[in-house]
Amino acid sequence: MKKETEKSDLLSRWKNRDKKRQLSISIEKAPMDVNIPLSHGQKRLWILQQLHPKNPFYNYSETYTINGDLNANLLVECLKRIYNDHDILRTTYYVENREVFQKIDNQSEIVISLQDLSSLSSEDSKNQRQKIIETNANTYFELTKSPLIRASLIKTNPTTHILQITLHHIVTDKWSMQIFRKELAGYYKDLSTKNDAPQRRNEIQYTDYAFWQSKNEINIDSLNYWKKKLSGNIPLLNLPSDYTRGLQPTFKGAASYTQTFNKKLSNKLLSLSQALETTPYVLLLSAYYIFLFRYSGQQDILIGSPITNRDQKVLENLIGFFNETVVLRTNISLDMSVKDLVNEVRKNTLEAFENKNVPFDVLVKELKIERSLAVNPFFQVMFLYHSVTENPPFGDNISLTHNWFDTKVSKFDLTLYIAEEKGILSSTFEYASDLFHVSTINRFQAYFLLLLEGIVSNPNQNIGEIPMLPEPEMHFLLNQERERSNVFSGYDGIHNIIEDIYFSNPNRIAVTYRNASITYKELNDKANVLANHLLKSEKKPNELIGLCMDRSIDVIIAMLAILKSGCAYLPIDPEYPEERINYMIADAQVGTIVTQSNYSGLFEKNNIQQVIMNEIPQSNEINNLSLPNTKGANLAYVIYTSGSTGKPKGVPISHKNIIHSTAGRLTFYEENPSAFLLMSSISFDSSKAGIFWTLCTGGNLVIAEKRIEQDMEKIGHLINDLKISHTLMLPSLYSLILDYVDYDTLNNLKTVIVAGETCPIGLCEKHLNNFSGIGLYNEYGPTEATVWCIAHKISINDIKDDSVPIGKPVANAKIYILDENQQLTPIGVPGELYIGGSGLSEGYLNSEDLTQKVFLTNPHNPKERLYRTGDLAKYKNDGNILFLGRVDEQIKIRGYRVELNEIENTIKSYHEKINEAVVIYEETGQNEPLEFNNLSDESIITLLKNMDEKDFNVLMTSIESLSESEKDYLLNQIEV
Repeated sequence: MKKETEKSDLLSRWKNRDKKRQLSISIEKAPMDVNIPLSHGQKRLWILQQLHPKNPFYNYSETYTINGDLNANLLVECLKRIYNDHDILRTTYYVENREVFQKIDNQSEIVISLQDLSSLSSEDSKNQRQKIIETNANTYFELTKSPLIRASLIKTNPTTHILQITLHHIVTDKWSMQIFRKELAGYYKDLSTKNDAPQRRNEIQYTDYAFWQSKNEINIDSLNYWKKKLSGNIPLLNLPSDYTRGLQPTFKGAASYTQTFNKKLSNKLLSLSQALETTPYVLLLSAYYIFLFRYSGQQDILIGSPITNRDQKVLENLIGFFNETVVLRTNISLDMSVKDLVNEVRKNTLEAFENKNVPFDVLVKELKIERSLAVNPFFQVMFLYHSVTENPPFGDNISLTHNWFDTKVSKFDLTLYIAEEKGILSSTFEYASDLFHVSTINRFQAYFLLLLEGIVSNPNQNIGEIPMLPEPEMHFLLNQERERSNVFSGYDGIHNIIEDIYFSNPNRIAVTYRNASITYKELNDKANVLANHLLKSEKKPNELIGLCMDRSIDVIIAMLAILKSGCAYLPIDPEYPEERINYMIADAQVGTIVTQSNYSGLFEKNNIQQVIMNEIPQSNEINNLSLPNTKGANLAYVIYTSGSTGKPKGVPISHKNIIHSTAGRLTFYEENPSAFLLMSSISFDSSKAGIFWTLCTGGNLVIAEKRIEQDMEKIGHLINDLKISHTLMLPSLYSLILDYVDYDTLNNLKTVIVAGETCPIGLCEKHLNNFSGIGLYNEYGPTEATVWCIAHKISINDIKDDSVPIGKPVANAKIYILDENQQLTPIGVPGELYIGGSGLSEGYLNSEDLTQKVFLTNPHNPKERLYRTGDLAKYKNDGNILFLGRVDEQIKIRGYRVELNEIENTIKSYHEKINEAVVIYEETGQNEPLEFNNLSDESIITLLKNMDEKDFNVLMTSIESLSESEKDYLLNQIEV
């Protein structure tokens, strides 16, 4: 009962809004010979138009089809009468003493173009008609010159005419166009049947309204409401887009197809709004909130919605711009029901409407919102709901239909139009084409329709549970990669594949370092010697043997020997800090380590057996060699990565894992490496790509010297002299090579793989512009997924799309992108990347708690395990995956994954008095909007450098086209 009373009270307050004030301050004629200021809404449009003076983004166009025996001359007369009846249509705008005013130009005449296309063929007529309409709609208006309306009457055949009307929005709104159609029909009927028609001119004109509004004080209670409602941080609604947001808006846009809901769904929606004691506007607005929440993942969402300021009866039949934009702010959570959200939206909407008379620009100034060159200060999306009225009759033999004309403009990122006509609802999206591809918007329509069907089926369900994915998309997301055959399926041990290369091609070069090389026979024999030596002490399957050596041929021999002995190797970089080395040895329970004499001192405190590689006697013959059989589930190696507790974590990789990973390369890549340049240490996970791919296919593994990246010329000579065909490196390193290495030395390359960092567009451009025969590939994969799980061959289309994807699943990996509820995210929507498949590790070494935290049962397939990467990603329209960054506080430093907590804990370990440490890091390459308040010389230079030549010329021309008084006024408004 209490709730019902509150509802009734709120509704009453809305119905009686400002009633006393309106009765006591009615609109009267403005005094003669005074400067008439702009209304609040006009002033906002005027400022925005001055920022983009030659952009037609505030043109408003409608197209009318008139069927029947039309008297064209009579229609022209009707248009002239409407033009003379409404002073606003003859008004211009000027600046005086740093203020902008409007002035009626009584000498101006409406521009009406008459075109007869009836003699043309159907196709020619259609093309010519479209050209006329588009030119009419997309030609900008100069606000200092009247008229701000133009019309074209096009005769297509004896009984069909097209009337196209374009006005600047500063003189009209949607309500006004209903008045326009009503008066056009009224005048035509009267003049068709009589010698004359009664004048429809209103005594009160728009200038009277604007003058009256300028004298009204801002309601303090309403202003305080908005200060409270819009307090705190105003979030940018970051809708996942197909393209990167520019430094300034272009307002290029388009409208989607109109989706008409069937009668059954329309009835259910209208009935549900009644059952929830609200309006269809509020119900559909709530659905839009759910859509934006589910698509963006943000909880605090602001939507703009226009509302008319025609609060007095005298304004009801007056053409002009009476719209005010209200900001509707709602907080949403997954556990809200549809019903709960509708109640919240209804409350917020009624309150906003009750306090609507605070001008938008006043809110911006009062709240001290920083203005951005790229986005609206409060919201980036709009919502409009309108009931379509029947067109007025022109007479017995004439009918008129009309359509809103798509001017290919969008003032916001996304606007949802809901129309209701004779009980049938429809939806249309207007969108910024600089941000979204048409295929994305078409999916929006499908998502929104499913969402509405879910809402009407059960308004009590939580909004996070409402289905939003169409069946075909669901199928794709669950089955994005079919199982591929494994060419190495007959092998249980990765070293067995390398042994078979020895049997078939014993004299082929296997490994090269500096000026030394060994054949596959020498590699196999030397590995057998070391394996035999290791087996002199009892070894068990899955026993870990440390491997700590400098880069050399010997390190590959030792690695292969450990695998042959039935054990797994733990690579330890000798340059690791002593604390990290000791932790790894203890955590992995290493009892034996293969190393070199110069590093033996590192392990004296660990009380473990040391096998000094350079002290083992070499023999070409081994009698009674008996190596253990290896099973696919046995460990091959363990890689330690960064840990969130400040301690590294060990990732065990089985023979089955690395065999599947390696076999996947033979399927994905066009060629196997004849010579692979290994740039990274074997302690780095990506080294396994080059080592096993090369040695399992009979290529030459070329090991680069440590810190060779400090000598770019040397890298070029190495690639040229040893005829390197394949390599893998960090994008940042490859970029330096392209900047400083003679391209002639790179001609032997067939494949360059970049991984470990985000691949920038600039790198791709440099590569594709200079090498047509060298494939450039982007790989992604955490250690837990055995080197790689997603890959992509970079093409010119990636440059056009301004984004480099990590690609599609490879090596039988299963990829899922899930939201925080572990539900599949739609295409284009960011989510956390989860990995399954044959390359997935069993978990972390000796860390069951951490394993259970990130190795989870697949919520969409209970038989499958998934690794939760902590990486953000999304699907592009073409099915490729785009990497977006980290969910947690893990960052990449020169390609290595590092937890910020690990850095923090290391800093705190330096001294016992350090209790807290703060890690500050900067992400480079982010395209942040420039703020007016921070527009330094450097920012301006950055803005201009990032513009293409066309946009730069438009900006310069726009600035030059403003008068000195307009520039002065505009700057004054921005600085406030």
